[in-house]
Amino acid sequence: MSRWMVNASGHQYSAASIDELKKLAKEGKFFGGDILQPPGASEWIYALELPELKTVLGQEFDEPAASTEMSPVVRWGLAGVLAIAAAGCWVYAYGLSQDMPDPNDLELIGGKSGLQYTEVLVTGDPAPLFASEGSSSQVGTLAKNSRANLLGKRGDWYHLSASGVEGYARLTDVIPAYFFADPATQLQFKPLYYPDQFVTVVNSSWSLVPENGNTSITNFIFMVGNDSQFGMTDLKLKASIKDKDGKVLEEKEVTVEGVIKPNSSTMIGSLKADKKDKTAVDRVMTEALFTEMMATDPKLVDRWVEGVDIKLESEGFDGATISVAEVRAVPPDAMPPAK
Repeated sequence: MSRWMVNASGHQYSAASIDELKKLAKEGKFFGGDILQPPGASEWIYALELPELKTVLGQEFDEPAASTEMSPVVRWGLAGVLAIAAAGCWVYAYGLSQDMPDPNDLELIGGKSGLQYTEVLVTGDPAPLFASEGSSSQVGTLAKNSRANLLGKRGDWYHLSASGVEGYARLTDVIPAYFFADPATQLQFKPLYYPDQFVTVVNSSWSLVPENGNTSITNFIFMVGNDSQFGMTDLKLKASIKDKDGKVLEEKEVTVEGVIKPNSSTMIGSLKADKKDKTAVDRVMTEALFTEMMATDPKLVDRWVEGVDIKLESEGFDGATISVAEVRAVPPDAMPPAK
């Protein structure tokens, strides 16, 4: 039987039902900033995102921790501090007292020094940064309560950059900026932090293409849809080559140039390399980007083909699929203020 999984500051719990989750929340086993994995799902969500828990968690947050002196949260609210240092201190106080500040008293998002919607707040102590998702090659660390720029999402990992270092951190080691906003704003900006939930490969098909008499290339024809109000870019697709039993023989990644416009879909195609240029390579891009390029160089149409060619290395090929591996949402130039 599938169960809810709970990750709370390194402690793992499971629950068979929503009622059992509520019981764990009431016992203080987890709080709004901790993450949950629904039964049978691969994605994690924040506890406050689950409507059934908002009443339970909200009651806890509305009861300030007993104290004989003014709490840091109240002091920040009265002072109106927007600096990210305040955000870090609030997260620390939040972990100790679970006293959620009223958004009207404490604005952590926006301004010149506040946490931006394109950033995450580091909760790991410290958070390791890896060369790729699931890699053992560590490229750096992110200090607790520091912030990092969001470059994309890949499975259970965020692609981040901070202080000139770029890498991948676990979702459990950071908190997205939208967590500090009101529920309506959280819903509005969710695609920024879970873009892979809004981008899908549609109408896909594949065929084998002979190369020098051998069937060594598979050609994918497909569209990519974007079901969000944000443009999507830095798209990386994963082609999985399978045998007749469905076993994956090999996987290859393809980087797609261009932006998938909000609430739209686009064909993906290839601009073949100019044979006159010995160093040129094929470029995979959205049809929208190709159309823009055509406006200044109509001759490009002679090198444009629909779909993507993947060269095979394995024998026994019998099937193939293509899916989204990584993607980044493009935020608007002017973010609306958090309510």
